[in-house]
Amino acid sequence: MVDLSAVVASGDRRAALEAIRDRLAGELTVAEGREVASVAKELRETIRELDSLPLPEGVSGVDQLAKKRAARRRKAAGE
Repeated sequence: MVDLSAVVASGDRRAALEAIRDRLAGELTVAEGREVASVAKELRETIRELDSLPLPEGVSGVDQLAKKRAARRRKAAGE
């Protein structure tokens, strides 16, 4: 697991938001009751903010999609 405080302290906004997104997604899988709505709302807001950031220089939208797809496949394979 990524050290969230270290990522945030690095000053890299995109990396911090990605770490927060991943943490919230993990929390959502175990949340119960009213927590589900609250965590889901925060996750949506974090994703919205990430989507509003410009892509890093030299990275295309296609590259971003390929990276996300590869991460999903690794996760599905249990890596």
